[in-house]
Amino acid sequence: MDALQETIKKIRSKPEDTSSRAFSDLMKSLDSGEPYDLNRLYQLNYSDFSLALNLLKQWRLDSYRFERGTLMKAASDPSVSLDVTQLRYGRWETAERV
Repeated sequence: MDALQETIKKIRSKPEDTSSRAFSDLMKSLDSGEPYDLNRLYQLNYSDFSLALNLLKQWRLDSYRFERGTLMKAASDPSVSLDVTQLRYGRWETAERV
């Protein structure tokens, strides 16, 4: 599982958890360009901190692919599935069948 999907799974499983709120706010910040207090990451346990760093790495590599608002929509609404292989260049596309 990639960092984005793992983070979304974590947020959806315990939305009121402190780490879930930190992840949700981080994703909102990455999605919108709003500032984020990095000190919140320091307060996470090591595995969650590592996940946050992997999320940042993945976002850095994939940010050109996502339409603004897509990440938060997927994290906050369980009915929205997020298949990163289908997100290309800022719009939802259907997967090509081989």
